[in-house]
This record gives sequence, structure tokens and C-alpha cells, in this order.
Amino acid sequence: MSATSTGTGHVVVIGAGVAGLAAAHRALARGARVTVLEATDRVGGKLLPGEIAGVRVDLGAESMLARRPEAVGLAREVGLGDRLQPPATATASIWTRDALRPMPKGHVMGVPGTAEALSGLLTADGLARIERDAELPPTEVGDDVAVGEYVAARMGREVVDRLVEPLLGGVYAGDAYRLSLRSAVPQLYQAARTHDTLTAAVRALQAKAAEAGQTGPVFLGVEGGVGTLPLAVADSVRARGGEILTRTPVSELRRDGTGWRVTAGDRVLRADAVVVAVPAPAASALLRAEAPAAA
Repeated sequence: MSATSTGTGHVVVIGAGVAGLAAAHRALARGARVTVLEATDRVGGKLLPGEIAGVRVDLGAESMLARRPEAVGLAREVGLGDRLQPPATATASIWTRDALRPMPKGHVMGVPGTAEALSGLLTADGLARIERDAELPPTEVGDDVAVGEYVAARMGREVVDRLVEPLLGGVYAGDAYRLSLRSAVPQLYQAARTHDTLTAAVRALQAKAAEAGQTGPVFLGVEGGVGTLPLAVADSVRARGGEILTRTPVSELRRDGTGWRVTAGDRVLRADAVVVAVPAPAASALLRAEAPAAA
């Protein structure tokens, strides 16, 4: 991938979802020549604007984390800075135990710092199980651990099933009992490695956030929808001289001397570096010949 680090050469990006477009945008900023190949007839991937009953809405993700710099910074770089908006003031609730109950405070992605934080949301047995966390010996998380398994072992399944699973499962479209703690909640993973109990780890994170003065919005949207972000990035890529080809599925990816040969229909492109930004099944097929372990 030396071409991207030196800012020279031709970079081919396979996939025009927001990941591929962001990679193309970064490569162009470093001076590379860029070609983006997209199998479908549009850019944006999972980010898709649309209309329901005449109202413009997002048909994919509808917000981005305001406290992470990557997406917000990209939006500003492509001219959407004045359209960034926090969600309208509203309160979140959880339907549990046959009632709609206010979303509790004092938790990190559903993992509480005290049993009291989930009072009213869990049963008496569930709250008592959280308090047992302080009595349990430390749990070694190692290189990684499944979120649900770890939290259930420390605090019981009720915390996972009533709060962690709905929050994480919705965000990551996965099973909390199989999701990586290190990937899904990295700050909690790091805190868990240095604290004897899970409640202590959560309270340490809360104290750190308070000390840092994180009082701004957690999420930001874009006026007109987050689905407009990849469209704006694509416009910026084209304005900088990048080429985006839709309806151009890649059928083969092969090493070619010091570079790569990319076959897309009747086109054969030669690249100094390739970014594969497609879903796992498509990536596996493309990488099978040259990177069988990754495939």
C-alpha cells in the first residue's frame, strides 16, 4: 500500500459505500489518482435517503456519533458543516415488564455503574444480581470477550436481555452474546482490564467523561438526512479528479508485478494499491486467490 502513503500512483477503491468513498477522499487528499468501482447503480451503500408519505427521511442510519471525529470531520470537509444538527429534544423509553419506562441514566451502553441506576427497569432479583458484582472475583477479559457473556457473568442475564441487548443489538445488528466487547464498547473493554469489578469500570468511565466535560450532544444528524453524506463525499471525490463508476462489478483481483490487476466487466485496471470496501461475502470472493486466509 505504499502508493497511498507516498501520495503517488493509482488507487482503485472497490465499493462506493461511505467507507469506500471516505477512503477515496483520503487517497485524493494525499495526491493519489483514484478510481472507485461500484457494482450497483448508486453510491452510498447502507446510507440511503428516501421519502415516506412525502417526507424526506433516512432509510438507513439516521445519525452519527458526535463524540467521534471521523464522520463529523468528513461531513465538514465535504461542505456539510452548517447542516449538522443534534436530534430534536426528546426522551427515550424502554418497553419492559408490560410498561413504557424512562431510559435510565448512569450506564454505559446498558451496563450500569450501580444497581440503583436500573431501579424500576429490572426485577428485584435482577437488581440484587447486579449488586453481586462487587462480591465476585475479578474476571480476566484477555484479548477480547463477548459483551453479553461478560456482563451476564458479572451482573446477570436480566441486565443483558432488558438493556444491553436492545441497545447493542440495534446499533450493531448482532447478538450481544456474540458481539466483541473490544470492538463494540472499546472504552469499557479497556476499563474492565484495569478494574476488579464491572460496576467500578463503568463508574470510572462516567467520572472520566464528567472530568472531560462531555456535555454536548452524543449524536448528530444532517439536515436532509445522513444519506446525503455519501452523496456529498462522492461530489467532492469527483471535484478533486476522482472517477466513480457505477454498474461496474469487480470480478477478479490479482497481483500484477508490484501492483494489482482489477477486472471489472470488460475493463482491466492496473493499480498501485487497492481498497476493498465491500460486504464480507463479496470481499471473500475477491480475496480468495491472493489472500486465502483473509477470505
